[in-house]
Amino acid sequence: MKLTVGLNCPSCGGRIELEEGSKIAVCPFCHTVTRVEGDEGVKTLAYRMKIDEKLAYRVAYSWFERGFKARDLKKVAKIVEMYPVYLPFWRYSARGMGIVLGYNVVEHIDSNGNVYREKKPKEEVIIKDYDWTLLACDAGDIGVLHLRNLEGEIIPLSEDLPIYEATKSKDDAKDEAEIAIKRWVLREAHIESITFSKAFVIPRDFSLIYYPFWIIRYDYKGKMYFLTVDGVTGRVISGRAPGDPLWQSLAIGAGATIGGAIAGGIVLGGRVGILALIIGILIFGASYMFFRYGSEIVEGDIPKPYSSRKFTKDILKDFGVRI
Repeated sequence: MKLTVGLNCPSCGGRIELEEGSKIAVCPFCHTVTRVEGDEGVKTLAYRMKIDEKLAYRVAYSWFERGFKARDLKKVAKIVEMYPVYLPFWRYSARGMGIVLGYNVVEHIDSNGNVYREKKPKEEVIIKDYDWTLLACDAGDIGVLHLRNLEGEIIPLSEDLPIYEATKSKDDAKDEAEIAIKRWVLREAHIESITFSKAFVIPRDFSLIYYPFWIIRYDYKGKMYFLTVDGVTGRVISGRAPGDPLWQSLAIGAGATIGGAIAGGIVLGGRVGILALIIGILIFGASYMFFRYGSEIVEGDIPKPYSSRKFTKDILKDFGVRI
């Protein structure tokens, strides 16, 4: 006996009839083979913690002295809290496939310096395997949304592990994963103007992974900050740290000097001068952005204190331009 379950073929969109208890569906129209999961749950894995407390402590103080953080951070900062935790992540492994049609605009310059733009048609067929991961719970402001590492020793999931329970549903995670993979497929084509596209996702594996981290909170001159250390690789995944006024001042000074010097190339005229002007503006803009927002250094999956749109508005406001 066959049961019609309302499934559509991921390749041609045709309706599939699935035998009760079967995990494989074959499209009667295009003969695409698709694996079908039931409601019995998903595979659950846990990775072994390889970084102990002493090593995590050393990793934190090494991180304090890297980058444009406050120069006295390593000397003044005091770790006030440090604990291990296993966070749940949905992992969706799939093959992304797609057909993308469109065109890119190519510029040509003739002997007289005139610029001509030509629409160059392009067609791409994409077949690529993807791994999508997403935090499956609300863990607060720890700056981790996706896994950076998928290698490690698998251990049994036990009640002794300090875990966060998954709160994001399997179905919602699958929907988000398939949308993300289809977008990746389209980007893989590198077509500026898309006139037609069709993307498919062929599932390979869906699992719930409990991954270990060290959460470290520290005090710097009366203000609390944090960092998150990967419990398998020992890398700092995210963190907040105080910036340093000296780095900010040097950034705006160097940016204004170098950007101004390069932008001065506009006196050369033509395309070279315009390119120099653009590069100079970009250098000055980057240095100004660091000057304005560099009082706190942010790393990881943490919303930045600025966006390109907000930065544009702020810089215009700072220079007295009303918007």
